[in-house]
Amino acid sequence: MNTTRAPSRRGVLAAGLWTALATGTAGATSACGSASAARRDPDGPLTFWSALRGTDALVAAWNAEHPDDPVEFDMMTSGLAGGNAKLSNAARAGNAPDIVSVVDADLPGFAIDGVCADVTDLVTPRLRDQLGPEAWTNATLDGRVYGIPLDLGPMMFAHRADVLREHRIDVPETWDDFREAGRRLKRRSGIDLATFHPNAYNVLACHAMQAGGRWFAIEDDSWVVDFLDAPTRRVAAYWQGLIDEDLLLVAPGSSQEWLSALARGRVAGHLVGPWGLAALAASVPGGAGKWRVAPVPQWGGGRPVVGTDGVSLHVITEGSNRKERAMRFLEWLSTTPEAITARLSGGRSSLFPAARGLVEPASRQFDPAYYGGQDLYGLVTEQARLLRTGWVWGPRMQATATSLHQGLARLPYGTTVAGALEAAEAETLPDMRSLGLSVRRS
Repeated sequence: MNTTRAPSRRGVLAAGLWTALATGTAGATSACGSASAARRDPDGPLTFWSALRGTDALVAAWNAEHPDDPVEFDMMTSGLAGGNAKLSNAARAGNAPDIVSVVDADLPGFAIDGVCADVTDLVTPRLRDQLGPEAWTNATLDGRVYGIPLDLGPMMFAHRADVLREHRIDVPETWDDFREAGRRLKRRSGIDLATFHPNAYNVLACHAMQAGGRWFAIEDDSWVVDFLDAPTRRVAAYWQGLIDEDLLLVAPGSSQEWLSALARGRVAGHLVGPWGLAALAASVPGGAGKWRVAPVPQWGGGRPVVGTDGVSLHVITEGSNRKERAMRFLEWLSTTPEAITARLSGGRSSLFPAARGLVEPASRQFDPAYYGGQDLYGLVTEQARLLRTGWVWGPRMQATATSLHQGLARLPYGTTVAGALEAAEAETLPDMRSLGLSVRRS
C-alpha cells in the first residue's frame, strides 16, 4: 500500500477510469490528438500556448538563436479564467498546440485525460539534475514525468516593516506569534495583519501542506479523499479563529476592496509565493520602500517546513508529433541563463526558477528597491530547501476549487472554513465517481 503516490495508467485502469472514459474525454482526446498529429507537418514550427508573463520575449529570444527551429507563441488566459477549458476543447478537437503552460494543481487531470504526454523517457539526466526533487514533485505522477517544472513557490510573509516597527511588533516566527501580532496590531491601530482570500484555494492548500495535511492520496489504485484530516482541521480552526476575532480582512484576492486596503495601509501583510512579490509592487506602488519579506511562520517544533503556493509547468501534448523538438526547447527554456533573462527582462516578474543555476541571473532582472533592497532571491533560496514534497493534487481540481470557493464565499453568512472544506469534499466525491474513478473517504 502506498499513500503518497499518484496513479499510474495501470492503476487508473484498475480503478475503472480508462474504461469509463473510453468514449468520453480521455478517449476523444487521444483519438483526436492522433488524427491531428497525422495531419500536422512534423517539420513545421512548434506551437506554444502560455499565460505566463514574459513568454513572448522568451520565444523571441529562442527564435533569434534558432531560426531553423521556430516557435509560434499564442497568449492564453489563466486556467481558472478559461485557459483550462480552451486546452481541453482544443485537445478534443485535435487542435492542441505542442506545448502548454499549466499550474501544478491542474496537471493530474490533464495527465489522466490524456491531454499531456508522458515525457519520462525524453527527460535528460542533465535536466533532471538541474531542477531538483522539490521541483519534480510537482510534475511527476507515480514516478512518471508529465510536465517540466519552471519555478518554485515557497510561501513567504510580505509585510509593512514600518507599520510593525511603529507599533513595536516583531515579525512573527510561528503561527502563535502571528495570532498575537494580529491581536496587538488591531488593538493598537485598527490595522489587519493579513487577509483571508475566499477565492484562493491554493493558499488554503498551501497552509494544509505545511501543516502535514494530505487532501488526496492513492491506496491500492483507488483515490482517497480527506479534506479534513487532523493537520487540515488544525489549519481550518486556526484561520477560523482569526476571522472570528476580526483580526483579518476577508476579501477576494485581486479585488478592489483588498487592493484599496493595502494602498491605504489598512492591511499590513500578505502571504504569497515569490511570484506574487512583483505583483504586489505593481499593484500598490505607494508602498515602495516600506515592505519587507520574511519566512512564513512555522507551527513550531521539529524541522521547519514550507508549503507551495502555486507553481507553473510546461507540458507537451499527447497529440504532438514534435515531442523531441519540444523537449529540446523546454530544456533550453528551463535551464539556460539567456532564457530566464529574456523571460524576466521586463522587470515585472519575481518568478523564482526551479533550476538552481538560474537563480542568480533571475535575481538581476528584478529590482528589489520596493522591498528596501532586500536580497529576496537569497531568502527564497533558503526557504525553497524547506519545501514539502509528496503532495498530490486531485484529478479535477478546477471543480474542487470552485466548490471550495463557493463555500468560503459564505463565510460572512455563517459558514466556517471547516464547513466549506467539508462541503467541497462532499461535492468532489460524486464528481470523481461520475468519471468512473474508484474513490472513497479516508
